[in-house]
Amino acid sequence: MGFFFKNKKKNKEEETVTPVVETTPEVPAKEGLILVREGIKLGLPTVSMEEAIVAAGELLRDLGYVDDDYIPAMIRRNEEASVYMGLGLAIPHGTEDAKRDVKRSGIIVMQYPDGVEFNGGTEIGRAHVVIGIAGVGDEHLEILGQITEAVTEEEILEELKKTTDVDYILNTFTN
Repeated sequence: MGFFFKNKKKNKEEETVTPVVETTPEVPAKEGLILVREGIKLGLPTVSMEEAIVAAGELLRDLGYVDDDYIPAMIRRNEEASVYMGLGLAIPHGTEDAKRDVKRSGIIVMQYPDGVEFNGGTEIGRAHVVIGIAGVGDEHLEILGQITEAVTEEEILEELKKTTDVDYILNTFTN
């Protein structure tokens, strides 16, 4: 995530925040949730729960957010407590000890229109949107909060399940 410095003004109401954003050659950093166009995959075919978690981890790795060891930690995390949040949303992430495998914070979004079975063989347990996250230090808590805030309205979550517009997803999570 970027670092923010406040510009000092005489009047407190005129105070502004200027983002100072760090970037790498592969993936530019952005304000808000760290999501890039290459981190969004739409219209994916149905796979098993473990395959979806591994695919999310591999995309996080390929974009430079995590090391290889983070992927099995994502599977372990789901075994400890389901990463399925309900309403067609799963948020796989690594275990507490996998923080050492996070290079920088970021998220990826994978859409499975026909769903991935996460919880018990019914439509209620099918994830249509899988958001993989990696957070440096305790940033994963902030990231989870921002994701929750972005999808609080059921209409937004329903659109995420079926959209073919990458820009819609980018705007949902970065604005």
